[in-house]
Amino acid sequence: MVTPIESTRIHYLDNLRSLAMLLGVYLHAGLAYAEPSRSVWVATNPRGSASIDASIWWIHLFRMGLFFLLSGYFSKWLVQRRGLRSFLWNRFLRIGLPFVLFWPLLTAAMTIVFIFAISYVEEPQGLLKVIVATSQDLEPGTSSPPYTTGHLWFLYYLLMFSLIAATTCRWTWLSFDWLFQRPQLLVLAPMALVPGVMGSGLPIATPDSFIPTWWPLGYYGLFYWFGWQLFGRELLLERLRPWCWHLLLVGCLLFIPHYLLLPVLDIRELQQLQELQSTSESRSAVWWIAESVLAAYTASILILSALLVGQRVLGRPNAWFKFCADSSYWVYLLHLPIVFFLQTVLIPIDLPVVVKLIAVSLGAWLTCVATYLVFVRYTPIGWMLHGRRSFP
Repeated sequence: MVTPIESTRIHYLDNLRSLAMLLGVYLHAGLAYAEPSRSVWVATNPRGSASIDASIWWIHLFRMGLFFLLSGYFSKWLVQRRGLRSFLWNRFLRIGLPFVLFWPLLTAAMTIVFIFAISYVEEPQGLLKVIVATSQDLEPGTSSPPYTTGHLWFLYYLLMFSLIAATTCRWTWLSFDWLFQRPQLLVLAPMALVPGVMGSGLPIATPDSFIPTWWPLGYYGLFYWFGWQLFGRELLLERLRPWCWHLLLVGCLLFIPHYLLLPVLDIRELQQLQELQSTSESRSAVWWIAESVLAAYTASILILSALLVGQRVLGRPNAWFKFCADSSYWVYLLHLPIVFFLQTVLIPIDLPVVVKLIAVSLGAWLTCVATYLVFVRYTPIGWMLHGRRSFP
């Protein structure tokens, strides 16, 4: 997450990042109302919607890969503009320090909301029901579940990717110029993502353990690397821009079989939790490889089309998008416990699913924006997250 200097902002990438963050708030808000996936979310609403389920998995397929690609691009931009030492200091200040400072605070906030959910919801469903039943069966003295990085896993792996990039940026043989000079080989590039998809499982998992695993390096790390390599090769996007809408249509069409082939995430009883973890083992190897290839190509095409469409329609400076880009880091850090809280409060209230989804999404975003304006934008917290901001 590097914000370019004001005079050299790449507006369409800033605007694209803003939209991707807003989609992230919608995604986490929608998980409580997605049928059948709502059952694996802690704040499980009594009713769900299949259309919401499809929309959140469509967003999930490309959003984080897009974030890592943008991070790789701006990382190379920073190295070229300010040097390697400045890049490392920036990564410590913008990524490492926020992770260390906000992880315990957000972990405490999520714990408080979770305790509130247990006491507030009279008839828990889905994952909350499973967790409550499991906690009641634990014997005294049993150790608590291990801590995880939570939704800050993005910062955790981004810091690792940044250190790897700083170590290897002088290895010219990693530039792969021959690959970018042969469009027919670029068509096969998504195949490099297949091992990472197979290692993760479908839908793409959240690597929130403090113990690093290999598949995020082989999946999200490749998007970061491609973003790094894209810097200075923007002509590739210029040549493909006339095809942006065609590629978006292809990506959406490929998503249909991808979604239909996804394992059904549905927890009805405690015993089924173990079945969920072994879903991939029950599928044949041929089908598993085919689904992984389909996911890799669909994600790649959707990310590429997002860049091209953004380049075409989001290229002009916009004050609203600029503000969203400035506040996106804070929204990313703060939104999840607020989303959990609002979802939990609305569980016993009889409202249409769409109304609840809008209320949670808008309520969480407005709360994050209000706190950003009061406590972050012109304070040392904001200086740490995105640099100084002066009054108009």
